[in-house]
Amino acid sequence: MQSMHRHNDLEINLVLRGELRYVFAGRPFVVREGQIAMFWAAQPHGLVDSRTGDVCWVHVPVDTLLGWGLPERELSAVMRPAPLVTDAELVRARMEAMVPAWLEEYRQQGGAGPALLEIQATVRRILRAALEDAERLSPAAAPGRVLEAFGAESGTRRVSAERIGHTMTMAQFVVENYRSPLTVGAIAQAAHLTSSHAMTVFRDTVGATIGEYLTMCRVAEAQRLLITTSLPMTEVAERSGFGSLSSFYAHVSAACGMAPRQYREQVR
Repeated sequence: MQSMHRHNDLEINLVLRGELRYVFAGRPFVVREGQIAMFWAAQPHGLVDSRTGDVCWVHVPVDTLLGWGLPERELSAVMRPAPLVTDAELVRARMEAMVPAWLEEYRQQGGAGPALLEIQATVRRILRAALEDAERLSPAAAPGRVLEAFGAESGTRRVSAERIGHTMTMAQFVVENYRSPLTVGAIAQAAHLTSSHAMTVFRDTVGATIGEYLTMCRVAEAQRLLITTSLPMTEVAERSGFGSLSSFYAHVSAACGMAPRQYREQVR
C-alpha cells in the first residue's frame, strides 16, 4: 500500500483496463474498468492495489479549478468529501482520446491554455454525468443536498450544502492569500464564522484542518517554484508563504520525502 497522502488538487482517474483499489478518507473505494473517478484530493487517500495495465491520471490545481467560475452546485459536488464516479461512455471516450494531446500541448510553449480549456470541459462533463447518476440513484433528494446518493453509498458522512458553502469560501480565501501571513481567525471571518466553528466545519467537510490545508497550498507552491525556477531556497520559502526557512524545510521535506534541493534535482 502507498502511504496515505493529501494534495491540493482535483484528481481524475480513468481506468482503461483492470481496477484501482483505494483507501479514501479511511474507507475502501474501488475504481473499476471503464469508470472515471474524480475527487478533491485534500482527503487522505492511498492506493492499496493496482490491478491494471492502463490508467489516465489528471490533476487540476484547486486555484485553477476555483478560477473557472463553476456553478455553485457543481463546485459543491467537487468539494464534497466523497468521490464522484461515472461510467458514461461518451465522457470516457472523449477523455481517453484527448489525454495524449493534452500531454503534447503541455510540452509546447504556450500550449497549456487550449489544453486547460478542454480539461475544464471534461471536468464539467464528468460532473454532469455523475450528478445525473446520483439523481437516478436518489431521485427524491432535495436540490440543495448535492450527491446524497454518493454519500450514502460510500459510507461517508453527509455534509449539508451550507457547510460545503462555508468550506468553499474558506478554501478560496486560503488559495488567494496563502502567500501572506494568515490566522484561523482571518480565514473564519471570510465565511462569517467564529474560529472554533470554522475549524469544525472545515475539518468535517475536508478531512483536514484549516492549518493542514494552508500548509498544503504553501507546499504545492513551493514544489512549483522548485521545479520551474532556479530561485534560492530562501526566496522559494518566502514566495510560498512560509514564515521561516526551518518551517519551509520541514513541511516540504515531509511532503516530498526528501529535502527541497534533492526534490528539485530529482524532478528536473
